[in-house]
Amino acid sequence: MTPADTDMLVRPYTHADRAPLLELLREVWPHKRDVAAHVEDRWWWRHAGPPLVVAEQREPRRLVGLCAYMPFTLVSRGTAHSAAWFVDFFVLPGCQGRGIGSRLTRAVQDRFAVTASLSQTEMAYRVFRKLEWHERMPVTIYMHPLPQRWMIRAPAGEYRVETSDVESAGGAAAALDNLWSRLQGSYPVMAQRTGADILARYASQGARRYQLLRCHTPRSCTGYMVVRPVQPMSDGAPPRDGLIVDYLVPPGEPAVFQALLREAVSLLLDAGVRRIYCLSTVPACRRVLARHGFLSPSTPVLGRRLRGNTKWLTFTAAAGSLPADPASWHLTLGDCDLDHVWHRP
Repeated sequence: MTPADTDMLVRPYTHADRAPLLELLREVWPHKRDVAAHVEDRWWWRHAGPPLVVAEQREPRRLVGLCAYMPFTLVSRGTAHSAAWFVDFFVLPGCQGRGIGSRLTRAVQDRFAVTASLSQTEMAYRVFRKLEWHERMPVTIYMHPLPQRWMIRAPAGEYRVETSDVESAGGAAAALDNLWSRLQGSYPVMAQRTGADILARYASQGARRYQLLRCHTPRSCTGYMVVRPVQPMSDGAPPRDGLIVDYLVPPGEPAVFQALLREAVSLLLDAGVRRIYCLSTVPACRRVLARHGFLSPSTPVLGRRLRGNTKWLTFTAAAGSLPADPASWHLTLGDCDLDHVWHRP
């Protein structure tokens, strides 16, 4: 055991760590005006016991590192795996190079069959690669800079879209369960999306108010979408950004996604948003977005301004539990909690 090992304790977060954690985060985020409010707006909102692992220096006693993760169930080839997204991961610059990042990572990944990250610093990625995580793959957040209702045309077919607050959508759980049963084998890798999971995941918390859109044909529910306007911090100001947080549609029926997208844009415009964001890795859905004015970093000239909209997927998994190609993952803003940490203006 090295001196760094004996001087450093990596352990689960306890509620007694709140004050030391805020001290750590004030060093990590010196540009944030109210770190306490920012923390409460981050990963706390879903868990009574925050899913955090901390690195504690013994002398002088203080927290010098953190790994925050969001547990979920990942389904691949019909098999469910325990999984976790790395949401926040950092070690103070003066303490880097001592193996603390690797210890924090192992403390989480040893508990799950799959651990993944969709937004990481270069420091974090170096740690992941040392532990033999997959090379990262780019994932794009699409953005519409000037959405208008007329831009999203209605698709051909008998599609009817219902909209409700998530809290009032309890009766939709059975229809969502049926949708999940039909489509879970349509994507090689995706997060579990049962009715109960969706309604619990998007229950309103703080300023977050989610709307659930369900697309129906005369026979059944064929897809859903979850949206929310991002409320500004200044009272009375209209939302500037609108998020298409989550969706599930048949991969071979882009018209379902288009019908939901049309209603989502209308709903968000009614809330006053000026830009709309959507993360999609499904080729058919990406084509629908591009066809209706959503931009990506590959857009000539304008794309240069959207480089920050590229995220990077890397993961590690037990041998043989997942396809080797991460391009097969179905991802949305809600899957990896990018929606949950969206920066408010």
